[in-house]
Amino acid sequence: MAASKRGRSHAQEGKPRDDDFRLYHDEKTNWYVIAMADGAGSAPYSREGSRIACNVAVEHCKEQLADSENFDDDINLYHLDQKSEAAGKAISADIYKIVGNAALKAHKAIAAEAQPKGRKTKEYSTTLLLAICKKYDFGWFVASFWVGDGAICLYNQDNETAMMLGMPDEGEYAGQTRFLTMPEIFSDSNKFYQRMNCRIVPDFTALFLMTDGVSDPKFETDANLKSYDKWNELWADLKENGVELTDDNEEAANQLLNWLDFWSPGNHDDRTIAILY
Repeated sequence: MAASKRGRSHAQEGKPRDDDFRLYHDEKTNWYVIAMADGAGSAPYSREGSRIACNVAVEHCKEQLADSENFDDDINLYHLDQKSEAAGKAISADIYKIVGNAALKAHKAIAAEAQPKGRKTKEYSTTLLLAICKKYDFGWFVASFWVGDGAICLYNQDNETAMMLGMPDEGEYAGQTRFLTMPEIFSDSNKFYQRMNCRIVPDFTALFLMTDGVSDPKFETDANLKSYDKWNELWADLKENGVELTDDNEEAANQLLNWLDFWSPGNHDDRTIAILY
């Protein structure tokens, strides 16, 4: 489930929400896809950038995962021997083909939207958080791509772990970040690969994706994003403030939207959160 709310700073000025998200679940293959984007407040068409990024990224993943037998085989081999060079290379190639190319396609789609209108691509500046995951007999496989700020985390209450699937980008100056629309994101292949991640875990309590409108007030520093205790506080915060995280609760998304209205002094950005639990 996911929810997204326009920030008070935008609402006060009558400006739109620049965040976007999209969720997809393939009932045949049982793959989950979650995309989330945070359009830059300084970019005039960033809400279009974030919308395009989410839609194009999810559509690409949807196509790639519709017939995932070879990918499933590679994941099974990787699970059996994660130290195997051959299995590691196969998984890396798969992840690049799916989440890496999803990001590249989204980047190109934004440029294709901007150019005929005589606009600069950076006028559509947006972050992108993308995750794909599936449950197997041996546990869960999760892969991700991350550019910009916000957070992606695998939180497990049973073994008291919070596994970050990357860390926020820091720009040249405080409060800045990097964006999907920047050509340099794709020009250095080593750094591009570092934006992709995969994990095999026996189980988890929740997979979280959130924009910095949520991560900044709830975690305050990048160091806190690595803290299990802080993620545990967030989990408790959700439950204590009316978000009932049970399988049969059809009101969960509305409860999550209401929760996003929390007050935090000085933090009035758009807020978007997605949770697979």
